[in-house]
Amino acid sequence: MSVLVLTGSARSDSYTRRLGSLIANATPDALLAPRLTDLPYFDQDLEAAPPAAVQQLREQVAAADVLVVVTPEYNGTIPGLLGNAIDWLSRPYDGNPAVLRGKPVLAVAATPGGVGGVRALVSLRTVLGNAGAELLETTVSVPEVHLRLADGELCAELDALAAALPVPAVLAA
Repeated sequence: MSVLVLTGSARSDSYTRRLGSLIANATPDALLAPRLTDLPYFDQDLEAAPPAAVQQLREQVAAADVLVVVTPEYNGTIPGLLGNAIDWLSRPYDGNPAVLRGKPVLAVAATPGGVGGVRALVSLRTVLGNAGAELLETTVSVPEVHLRLADGELCAELDALAAALPVPAVLAA
């Protein structure tokens, strides 16, 4: 099973990027996707010949059996950077359906605050569902992420999460 971990912060050493890295390291055959800062704003004028960064992200998502999306919470929702990436991934291309259509996705949110991004999780699940993703019932919320990143208990939780990711039927046979 291959897993792609996508993080929604612009900052190179953000809490969500660090959390995404921990998830990728805890999950066999997982890859941390490149930062989303290279993606241009979604523009239908670019769809016929999308930029290389868009093509690369589409290929990575298409190749993954499971997508893990890690978001911070900005003003009670997901950051525009992540919404932009989802816009690109929600569009059909080259005669193919959108790469998010039917893709199993685990939604994860993390914040330094005590609520753990649960409002962003609602927004993230809504937009991913609207894009046709197959949302996993499990969600992950990490409050006080700045303290928990060095926490051995969080690493154990992430190991359990990685072990619980669904194995597609083709791989289980």
